[in-house]
Amino acid sequence: MNSINFLRLEKILVIFLFILGGYLCFIGGYGSDEDTLPMFGVFRSLLESGKLMTSRFTGYPVAEIGLGFIAYNFGSFYANLVTYTFFILAIYIIFLTLNDFKKDNLFLFLLLCLSNQFLFFDNLEPIDYSWALFFFSLGLYFYKKNILELSILFFAISIGARLNFGLFIVVAILFFDSENHKKLFTKLRIIFVILFLGCLFYVPVWYQNSLNFEWLTASRPTSQGVLGIFARFFYKITLAFNFLSLLLIILIFITYKKNIKLNNVNNNFIFSIILSNLALFLWIPAEISYIQPAIIFLYFFIANNFKKNLVNIIIFSN
Repeated sequence: MNSINFLRLEKILVIFLFILGGYLCFIGGYGSDEDTLPMFGVFRSLLESGKLMTSRFTGYPVAEIGLGFIAYNFGSFYANLVTYTFFILAIYIIFLTLNDFKKDNLFLFLLLCLSNQFLFFDNLEPIDYSWALFFFSLGLYFYKKNILELSILFFAISIGARLNFGLFIVVAILFFDSENHKKLFTKLRIIFVILFLGCLFYVPVWYQNSLNFEWLTASRPTSQGVLGIFARFFYKITLAFNFLSLLLIILIFITYKKNIKLNNVNNNFIFSIILSNLALFLWIPAEISYIQPAIIFLYFFIANNFKKNLVNIIIFSN
């Protein structure tokens, strides 16, 4: 009886957050992310003058053109709503794919994600993270379903939305449990095709930069040296979870590690994504949104392996 009541409460809270997110999309304008307006500028430049520019060092063509088109033709509400919808669909698809298409603990997982302030608020404004995550989730879903053509297509589009997702795609192909693609040579061929197609999105930028690769560089916060990099890394991870939630997660891992049942065949893949994302963030500890995949995959592990009362405490602390 208590479990039924808890499930009902989880559904009510998730639906409330869905509606709240939609309302905030409506009133939020174009948000506060400094990269949003430059992304729109890419679309306007192509539309009005035919000149190619990038919103940042690398540029992310899929998100720049997609978000620019929506904002130019329909305004901020729809640009926000599409981004938010992509995020919701992405975490839903990731859960189903990793959980072998079973919905056990689905609402617990959704509540974990939506109760995290950065996952919730950062995806209410036009940014490219949720676009890349959405197409990555579709690629993973069809890879699990063994529909390889669609998997390769969506993985490639994910790279076109955000280049660093190429790393997560390589990890997915190498470590994700798949009955149909177990041979290393087969995996390497799939990786080559995905990376080749994904990189085609960046050919115009490559041409514009006289066929050199300087546009691939990113501004790392190195002014305070190695100590500054590590300080930013740990400080922003603490912010991403909030100190209380992170402390609870660590304490639960330490205290209950013997009682945590690793009841998912994809745990190696889950922790490979988390570690690769953290390694990337250590290289450039800039925006907290860079570690969205690590947070989401850790929350999946928590929702499926921690006792429900402990998960509820983490949600409350969020």
